[in-house]
Amino acid sequence: MLTYLLIVAFVIVLGLMVVRQRNLTFLMSLAGIIGAVLTMIWLQNQGLLPGTQGPLSGTRPQTLIDAPKEPARVP
Repeated sequence: MLTYLLIVAFVIVLGLMVVRQRNLTFLMSLAGIIGAVLTMIWLQNQGLLPGTQGPLSGTRPQTLIDAPKEPARVP
């Protein structure tokens, strides 16, 4: 829902930039911030940010080539 709201806000800001052609510096800054937030949400959904479950995460899934995991040791 937040993504759709941000997309609508981004389109409205771009429309205001074309129609009004006033306060372009403010509208361009606002469009840049909204675009950056949308990009971060998209990168997080793709798993490309550190700390998420994706190709850049610190752990990787177990494969057939890997040695079997050791069972938990009981003290």
